[in-house]
Formats: sequence, C-alpha cells, structure tokens
Amino acid sequence: MLSNKPLDQFKEIPETYRQRIVELNQQSFDELLTFVDIVPDDAFDLGFIQSNFAKDRDAIIQALINHPDCQEMQFEIWDFPDPDMRFLLDEILKVLPTVKVQPDKKLVFMVRGVENAIGMTGEYPPMLVDFNWVRDAYPVMVRHLMLFCLPDYAITRVANYAPDFWAWNSGTFVFKTPVNTRDDAISQTLDASKGITNCELPEKQERIDLLKRLLIEYTPSNGREQTQEDLKTRIRVLNDLAIAYRSRSEYKTAKYYLEQALNLAKDDENLGDVKANILHELAIVERNLGEIEKAITLEQQAMEIFERIGDIKMKAATLHQLAGIYADRGEVEQAIAFYQQSLELHEKIGDIKMKAATLHQLAIIYADRGEVEQAIAFYQQSLELEEKIGNLQGKAATLHQLAGIYANQGEVEQAIAFYQESLELKEKIGDVQGKAATLHQLNHSNLRKKLAIFKGKLLLSQCLDSC
Repeated sequence: MLSNKPLDQFKEIPETYRQRIVELNQQSFDELLTFVDIVPDDAFDLGFIQSNFAKDRDAIIQALINHPDCQEMQFEIWDFPDPDMRFLLDEILKVLPTVKVQPDKKLVFMVRGVENAIGMTGEYPPMLVDFNWVRDAYPVMVRHLMLFCLPDYAITRVANYAPDFWAWNSGTFVFKTPVNTRDDAISQTLDASKGITNCELPEKQERIDLLKRLLIEYTPSNGREQTQEDLKTRIRVLNDLAIAYRSRSEYKTAKYYLEQALNLAKDDENLGDVKANILHELAIVERNLGEIEKAITLEQQAMEIFERIGDIKMKAATLHQLAGIYADRGEVEQAIAFYQQSLELHEKIGDIKMKAATLHQLAIIYADRGEVEQAIAFYQQSLELEEKIGNLQGKAATLHQLAGIYANQGEVEQAIAFYQESLELKEKIGDVQGKAATLHQLNHSNLRKKLAIFKGKLLLSQCLDSC
C-alpha cells in the first residue's frame, strides 16, 4: 500500500490532456466537484469515480485537486494494488494514523487499485464479501469522504457482490474514455510489433492490464453502440488476452477468454478467418489441459476454414499443432509427416518464427528416437532463427532441450550453462511452468553428481599431468 503526496504523483500528465478529459466529461466533473463540496467534513460518505484507463483516472484526480473550488481540501490518495487483498478496511486502518491532517481543510480519501482484488471473473470475491461484513464499521472508523476510482466492471461487481456496502454510495461519476486513449492502448497491444509472448514479465503485465481495459471499452454494456469493427476489436482483445495467459501457463484463464471470443464469432459468416484463429488457439490450450481429442477436433475444424479461405500461414500453423498432438499420442511417423508439410509452408511464406518452432519439434522427435546428431542439428538451426528474430520464449525452450541432450551425453558443464541461460530467459518473460521444469533439471541430483564426477576426473588428470 502506498500513500503519496497528491501533486507528486501526476507530474507526467500534461495539462492539455487533463483539460481534454474534463471537457469531454464536463457534466460528470461538475457533479463530482459539487459532491466533494457538499459532503460535510468529519462525516463518512462514499462515492465512485468510473474511469477505465489509469492515465485518464489520474488526470481526473489531478484536475480535481488543482481546481480552485478544492483548494480548501486535503486529498489523500491511497493505492491498494494487491490482487490477493481481502480486508481493505484493515489496510486503511494501518495508514490512517500516518495521515498528517492539515488544519482548517476538509479531508478527502481517494482509493485506487482495488480493481485487482475485485477481479473480472468469478462470484463473490473475498474482498467484496468482507465489504458487506464490515460495512457498518466504515462510518465509525473512517469518518471522511471516500472516493473509489474504479473501471466500470469493478463498480458493477461492487454493486452486485457487496450490495450492503454499495448502499452507502451517494454518487457514481462516469467518465467517458477519449478516442485517442483507446487508440494509444490498441497501438501498445493489438498493433504492437512485438508479440505479447516475447514481452518480459513487467511489460507483459502492463499489456494485460491495457487489454482488460480495452475489453471494457469494447463491451456493449458500457453504453456504446457496437459496430462490426468494434466486435472484431473485442474478439482480438479476447484472443490476445488468451495468448498472454497461455504464455504464463494459465491455461484455464486462456480458455475462458477464447470461449468468449468463439461465442462472439461463431454465428457471423464474415468472421470465418477470425473463428478459425480462435479454434486454433483453443486447440493449443486444450492440448495443454490434456484434452487431446478435443484439440484434434478443433484443429481439424480450423484447418477446413484455413484451406477454404487460402490462408497458408495458418494452415502451416495448424499442421504444426496437429503434428505435436500425434507425437504426444506416439504416432511418430504421422507427426514427422505433418511437421515436414508445415516446414515447407513456413519456408514458402518466409515465416521464420514458425520455421524455428517446427525445427525445434522435429529435434525433439529425433532425440527421442536416439538420432542425437540430427536432433542437435535441428536445435542449432532453430536457435539461430530464434536469436535472429528475438524470440525469447522459443530460445529458452530450445536451450532447455539442448541442455538435456548434453547432460545425457555427459557434457555436464555445457548442460548446466544452457539450463542457466534458459532459466534467465524464462524468468524475464514470466514462464512459470517452464521455469519450474528448468529448475527441476538444473537441480537434478544426477546432473550435480555427474558434474562432481567430471570435476573429480579433471582434477585427477591435472594432478597426474603435473607429476
């Protein structure tokens, strides 16, 4: 939890941007000004500021603080971003004694960040359950105006799952999002040159947050009429969220978003290519959840659409996934045939990333068949391509596999070096499952034992040479 001096938090927001937000939402801003003015000091009251993007929210707060009508008010701004927080009042009571009350000024508390604990899905979040339980304690313990700054989905969930606490609400002030804010968010996410799977963990989380806020904006419940382009954008956002969570091995969350996207696309004949992409992504998730037959069915459905519309790139990607599924089932010859078909298509269209991924998978098959030299050759080719395009996730996976081969060959120091390099990359991109697998191999007792034996033999050899 953070409590900062208000004006120190907003230096990065230009005045012109603040003015644009206020002008777009002049009525809501005027109502908010009136609300903070009429609430008596030393008396609890509750209000909500609805804004879907953090930058807009902070511009509103700064505009409020700087307004001439608010110069006799003391604003304390508290951040509670912990997604696992359950007892907000307890956290508030920890910080209340630290507030240095300015004489002759009305005290106003502004709360940010609790949307993380509220969440977007699931029933009765623990924090909202606690809101209901302790709702009568707020007027006794806080005794000042509290303004919660939340996106619209979080406000809806407060009303639905904490109705007793919501009953204290004396005002909800809805601020519309400027078009340029949405456009900036799209350029940083959907239209970004770097795929979300290759983002390091902090950047990945920032993009997930932006995607969630875009999802709010493009959901019809916020009052905007949904055009065909809005629908496509909403589906793209859902798909990218799924890919982001899949890259963090959170497959159930990825499936949740993909099923929403598929439901939006399934009945629209103009969204055939979109539907096929979703089916393909859902197949990947189902495979990781162990639902092999579902994955095959989904990939076959996707393949039919890609062949019909002539999408060579996605046909190659689907062949790649089918090959992996058949490899999982032990049907190795069929898997190799699919990988080879996929590889030819990737080379034809110049898809370096997928070419690298296919070479990586072929290497796994040949290693399992005991054809180690061929496997190493494929891994090396894959690694060169992954380094060329900066594919951190692919590079980490290939290094992990190469380490295993060298460990089996007794080249333990090389194996450990590759495992260490793979681990560093997985930590950067937040690949939890991959990191666990690499740590397991790196700390494997046999690997350590082999290294000790290797070093012992080396030391003995050096001693004999010196004698």
